[in-house]
Amino acid sequence: MASSRIVMTAALALSSLVPAAHAQGDRVTAGAAKVDITPAASSLGPGDVLRDRLFVRAIVIASGTSCAVLVGVDAVGIGDEIAQGAIRRASKATGCDAGNFVVSATHTHSSSAGPMRSSRPDAALLTESIVKAVTDARAALRPARIGYGTTRIDLNVNRDLFEKGRWVQGPNPAGVSDKTLSVLEILGADDLPIGVYLNYAMHPIHFNMAGVVSGDFAGEASRYIERRYGPATVAIFAQGASGDQNPRLMRPMNKLSRTRTGSPDADDMRLTAPRPWQPGAEGADVMRRRFAALGAPVPADRNTAYRTAVDEVGELVSATGTILGETAIDLMRYRISSRRDRAVIRGASTLVRCPGRDRQDRDDPVREGALPPYADGAPVEIRVGMLRIGDVYISTVNGEVYSEIALRLKREAPVANLMMTSLANGWSNSGYIYSNAASPYLTFQVIGSRLKPGCAEDGIVEASLTMIAAAGT
Repeated sequence: MASSRIVMTAALALSSLVPAAHAQGDRVTAGAAKVDITPAASSLGPGDVLRDRLFVRAIVIASGTSCAVLVGVDAVGIGDEIAQGAIRRASKATGCDAGNFVVSATHTHSSSAGPMRSSRPDAALLTESIVKAVTDARAALRPARIGYGTTRIDLNVNRDLFEKGRWVQGPNPAGVSDKTLSVLEILGADDLPIGVYLNYAMHPIHFNMAGVVSGDFAGEASRYIERRYGPATVAIFAQGASGDQNPRLMRPMNKLSRTRTGSPDADDMRLTAPRPWQPGAEGADVMRRRFAALGAPVPADRNTAYRTAVDEVGELVSATGTILGETAIDLMRYRISSRRDRAVIRGASTLVRCPGRDRQDRDDPVREGALPPYADGAPVEIRVGMLRIGDVYISTVNGEVYSEIALRLKREAPVANLMMTSLANGWSNSGYIYSNAASPYLTFQVIGSRLKPGCAEDGIVEASLTMIAAAGT
């Protein structure tokens, strides 16, 4: 932890250089914009489905000479080259300090049709889209007020399950799960939303390994809010600490994935059929064969069943997005009573460095249930940030963080209005960022992580608390 403490001291010094502002800050203005990044239909494979459109969404909140930039991208993740390059260019174009940016991925696992496809936006296109969305939002600034609220929704579930003597990825209702929906609203002078920033911890995996392009429930939630208020409103879904959080209702997704990849049990509708996470007839190399199957079109004799399964999952995705979107609207309409037209804006970031490890079983990797052999590897660098907008604090981490880490930070922080946005401002070389308590779990997230136990959780929490103190309360 010594190296982490050295870096955190640097973060404190950096934040302390921010000029002191009026106690309540200057008057707030805000603007929002979005850019379509949907892959061209010609880039999809035969039989793949383009279900809904993908976007880069941006909200800029300004106060005096400072501005905060919130960006959400319908993508599984955003690499350092893209995120940091876009931040540098957008910062130069808008005058917003690079330390005040939160550029995060919604983490939809269907931003391209499958791992064998080339339908992801290339780095140049995605960078340009982020810069354009931020620049357009900055140009649309108008007087605004900000409010914040939280509520609970039971849509997610812990996915680290120990069952019948083995570790698997399956629903674990007894596991740690942060069910908080956090909403930062930005209202115009007409009392209609300029922007809505909603944060919830749940993997968007409904169309994973299914040959479907979709923003999943994250895109549905954003579009639901935007439809309610019209084209002047932009709603960003920000991924919370969801490294160990799946949707609670997974049956349609499991059926779709098996139908798309030709699994022998895809049509088994018996209520007593083996559960998807239990060993079955598909064998130990099931994941390898499923990935390979995505490289081929759906066979003609399975096409009707596949389309039916896509529609069935779509119904659940629409329902989930509707619940998230309408709950956010309900929160704004009835439960947020305090809105402010002034705000202090301050941001900072730092690197938490932890010992790394590399797996030595690459030729025949174990997915879960056993500890693979490791060798010491290059250090892991986790980018941790903190953005203050008035009395709202957004903690950022550039990886897939376990829910327990965010919950600990919320417990220990001296501020009430705090959310954690993961997969933000790049992608760490860590793999999953598991909690201290989860370090002995033999789930694929933990054993696949490059992190050695005992560093990441403490480093993230301590760095975040240091930056909160530096940003002031």
